[in-house]
Amino acid sequence: MARSIVARLKSLLGFASPVASTQQQLPMNILGNFWQRGYDLTTLGGVPAIRTACIDAYAQTMASMEMQLWLEGDDGGYTEIRSGPVASILRKPNTYQTRSDFILNLIWSLYEWGNGYAVIERAGAKPVGLHLVQGNRAQPYIEADTHAVFYAVAANPLMPDMATYLVPQRDVLHVRLHCPNHPLIGVSPIEAAALAMSANVAITQHQAAFFQRMARPSGILSTDEKLTREQIKMLRDAWNAQASGLNAGGVPILGSGLKWQGMSISSQDSEIAAAFNMTIEDVARAFRVPLPLIGSPTGATYNNVEQLIALWMSTGLGFVLQHVESAFDMALEIERPQEIEFDTDSLQRIDLKGRVEALTKGISGGLFSPDEARNREGLPRVAFGSEPRLQAQVVPLSQVGMTPAPSATPAPSTPPDGEEPPSSDEAKAEIIDIFRSRSANG
Repeated sequence: MARSIVARLKSLLGFASPVASTQQQLPMNILGNFWQRGYDLTTLGGVPAIRTACIDAYAQTMASMEMQLWLEGDDGGYTEIRSGPVASILRKPNTYQTRSDFILNLIWSLYEWGNGYAVIERAGAKPVGLHLVQGNRAQPYIEADTHAVFYAVAANPLMPDMATYLVPQRDVLHVRLHCPNHPLIGVSPIEAAALAMSANVAITQHQAAFFQRMARPSGILSTDEKLTREQIKMLRDAWNAQASGLNAGGVPILGSGLKWQGMSISSQDSEIAAAFNMTIEDVARAFRVPLPLIGSPTGATYNNVEQLIALWMSTGLGFVLQHVESAFDMALEIERPQEIEFDTDSLQRIDLKGRVEALTKGISGGLFSPDEARNREGLPRVAFGSEPRLQAQVVPLSQVGMTPAPSATPAPSTPPDGEEPPSSDEAKAEIIDIFRSRSANG
């Protein structure tokens, strides 16, 4: 039966060779999308830089974070698990990729194709590695009789034993975005930004043609005299020889009443930059990336890095982090009280002032002990630094207005009736005399 499933799947999905196109795998109602039909913006005129910037914003940021396995204790605190097969995979997914390399390409596949895949390598039942598969070279398949989910996976050149074959769902890490047509096939934000990216490419091509191929002349030579065809050709050759190539920038000599008239850019052409910026904003909006993070100063009103990252965490990055963490938990069978998380503290590495201020407030508010705050900055422990602090005037609401407990320090005695209390200067002199007498007596 397994052979019949493989044969039916390869025939249905076109996986006869490792480089088979995936356009046959998709439902007919979404074949109108050019990138899902095997086309991309390269064949249609080029890939816009804004698409690369948006995907890199997610991929490079997440690749810079450590992935950690945490264990929740009975007291509600968390302890990082640094040993074991899962912790080892999170540090180094396989023998030929670093963690950063793996996450970078996983997120690229996720946003470029809407799906990110990795096959789990096992030693017996224990997971020992993850191997990436491009988002356009894997396809989910639901077996008709049992409704079991399998994945048809194309060959990985670094895994000779991994030819085109079926993998059960339990051995596949699958991260997917919005699934409008099939519950197991995600769609990239490129679908929503396709028109804006096409316009971006068209504007870029127009400008490249204008500056490199001179889509229109930069000026004209005019004269009141009537010129023959031979004279016109001679003047054009002489002008080109003086004003192009290695001689560009030289001073041409005009004779016979010739005048140079430069051509100015029309108001319509001057609006091209504004239209170009609109395409950038539309693509960034589809990818949920703040414009300052992709190098566009438009709307940059944030005073520091912390505010900008907080905005992105609430609008786009926070979702992707939790989405990928959940996929890892499911694929590696991580359940409570354990969980996998990205270390988001790395986002604050360059904001030293904001980071130190946050830790200082955490210590004074009893959230961190001094040792915990120092550990976050890579500093050693100090004496008496393991216990959290809290300011004494902070009391529970139930005790507001109650009489404070008597102090252990005895109150100063009152002078006998009729005697004036000593002045502050006298009190100081008396204290000094006491210390002197004690020093003299050894």
